[in-house]
Amino acid sequence: MVKCGCKFTGWAFGVLKKRGLTFMAGLIFAVLCFVAINAAMKPVSTSEYCGTKCHEMDTAYKSWQASVHGVNERGLRSECINCHLQPKEEYFTHLTAKGLAGARDIYKHHFGGEYDIEKMQEKALEHVSNERCLHCHVDLLAKPSSDDIKETHAEVLNPSEDEEYKCTECHDDAGHQR
Repeated sequence: MVKCGCKFTGWAFGVLKKRGLTFMAGLIFAVLCFVAINAAMKPVSTSEYCGTKCHEMDTAYKSWQASVHGVNERGLRSECINCHLQPKEEYFTHLTAKGLAGARDIYKHHFGGEYDIEKMQEKALEHVSNERCLHCHVDLLAKPSSDDIKETHAEVLNPSEDEEYKCTECHDDAGHQR
């Protein structure tokens, strides 16, 4: 057996061992944080939570329940976060948007002025992007009820450079029965 006469071998092994343990502790901590954040987000990500815990959301919640997005003959349901937040697939963007929206809502609940339903509806519609609608409504051109509707949807899906249409311009009551 050949021994290395290098003095740094023991030192390097010690440093690598210490850094490896630090890395493993950090990795375990990150996984635990990930699990804890997801567990904490699950109950506050439901439409029921939004609609029953915040009196400001009562009208929006009830109108959502009466809409085809809340209940329909197919049994499908689109939750509030599907339209009003970034997609869950964009995890960190979704998490950041949810945190900011929640902080804003809590601030407005405790320190904000009078809640203006009409103003909030307009503001909410501004922030619902076509991408959020198209996340579920991928077959807009497959089964339109008329040629005019098919043509209009084609314009929305393929906008010209000078005009861009939003789904909510025509479907301003899509998620909420008015």
